[in-house]
Amino acid sequence: MAKDQGWLEVGRRVSEARRARGLSQDHLADAMGLDRTAITKIEAGRRQIKSLELVRLAEILDRPLQWFVSAPPSASVSRRAAIAGPLGDQKSDQAIEDLARDVRLLVDIRALVPGGHVGAIKPGDQGWASETAAAQAREAMCLDAGEPIHDLAEHAEKVGLFSFSLSLGEADADGAYVEVESAGVALINGDLDPGRRRSTLAHELGHHLFGDAYSLDWGANTSETERAIDSFAISLLFPRVGVVKRWSELRQDHSLRQAAIIVSAEYRISWTAALKQLKSFGLLSKDDYKLLDSRSSTRADYLECNLRITEELQSPYIATGFSAAAIRAYRSHRLSAERVTELLRGQIEIDELPLRDEIPLEAMRGELR
Repeated sequence: MAKDQGWLEVGRRVSEARRARGLSQDHLADAMGLDRTAITKIEAGRRQIKSLELVRLAEILDRPLQWFVSAPPSASVSRRAAIAGPLGDQKSDQAIEDLARDVRLLVDIRALVPGGHVGAIKPGDQGWASETAAAQAREAMCLDAGEPIHDLAEHAEKVGLFSFSLSLGEADADGAYVEVESAGVALINGDLDPGRRRSTLAHELGHHLFGDAYSLDWGANTSETERAIDSFAISLLFPRVGVVKRWSELRQDHSLRQAAIIVSAEYRISWTAALKQLKSFGLLSKDDYKLLDSRSSTRADYLECNLRITEELQSPYIATGFSAAAIRAYRSHRLSAERVTELLRGQIEIDELPLRDEIPLEAMRGELR
């Protein structure tokens, strides 16, 4: 990269980070002890940044130092180009790029060995059947065709998808996905309600299994592919074969409303999504659906049915396989203690890290030669 082009990229990233933090150029200039014109020149790539200034910028803008000076992973670049415009400055944009870098790091140092994709019908292709694709996904994750999927993120790791849930704010994207090498990285907005977090992850799993290089998901997206993957996601979480059988059992001893509450809780999907699927399976009449939909389920309803709701993907959630790989890399002297705690996003402190492995004597001799 040419020198001038390099400063243009650094300036663009300073501008992006500043706007993501909600700071004006004046505010950033005051915090830096510079004139506003200096910030303007930096962001335009017309002023070089001294090393101490860059460190200070990283502190103020709450970004890793390397983020300003190294190129993002290729998947993130493609995704950024695909969403150029008013959506490009969301927190999810920076977060998925950071996660992609972190996964790439662990893959590069051979601490993380990702799995591959599953061959399945492309969404929207002739012959597409969401229930068939969902059954294929369950088989790939070693799950029964009709059982509820609990701890979805851990099952998704069996097919190479590493899931993360971070607080992004209610106005940001529901989720995002990028592919790094043969690993998938799913980001879920931790500020969503529990059912929506799971449905978003199921959606991102669809992108992963069907080979999308990148995606960004918004509630208003109604493209053919997104609708097809939404259909896959609900079929995955609420499979007809299991739900019909369980519904028949529940209706023997419970009222209509109680049966709907229990089946939605057991399969851990939202009340609204459960009712729509029960109606589509022919288990609710139009009148039954309207009656149940007129009153949302409450915590009291679940307690009355002797149920306790377990919330998955609470922020911050870090993929278990990713966390284990980071700890292994620390043990084997491939990552520093500081870097590991950064990767795990504050979930552990340095003094909680395990003892490191002893370095073999032969390895030390080799380094001294």
